[in-house]
Amino acid sequence: MSLAKDLLAQARHLAVVDLGKPKQANLRRAVSAAYHALFHMLVDPAASLVGSKLNAAGRAKLRRALAHADMKTVCIAYAKATTAAGFHPQIAPLVSFPVAIELRNVASAFVALQEARHLADYDVASKWDRLGVLQLVTDAEDAFADWQKTLTAPNSKIFPFDLLLRKSWART
Repeated sequence: MSLAKDLLAQARHLAVVDLGKPKQANLRRAVSAAYHALFHMLVDPAASLVGSKLNAAGRAKLRRALAHADMKTVCIAYAKATTAAGFHPQIAPLVSFPVAIELRNVASAFVALQEARHLADYDVASKWDRLGVLQLVTDAEDAFADWQKTLTAPNSKIFPFDLLLRKSWART
């Protein structure tokens, strides 16, 4: 099983592991694991675009080059991409519009899960409930399923490139 799938399974497990009232620590870790599952699911295709000839250390460095904040910026653009309006002018000509709903769903889930993960990991005053956390885990699972549907869609190759090269697009 891949790291992404393992993290997704861990997220669901942590959300339901406690009988009765769940521990906040388990719910918070479930949110974080759900986000990181989606992150790694998206990092793998981006890294493989360049890394097919790289050794394991080279592929690991390439994966580390993907920044969470940059990925969020890309996902915000794709989440609402029905036209080229609002898209970076360097990438817009390469994207087929409208972006498939499944890819928009993946992008939206990434943004929502990243924001939830920041709350879970850094806002100690936030309180989590099992139902809300299970919904986030389900959103991540749905994003995994939607990603599989996008693999043959027109933007299936440009989206991972955009995740990897977003800062480079902005330089020109």
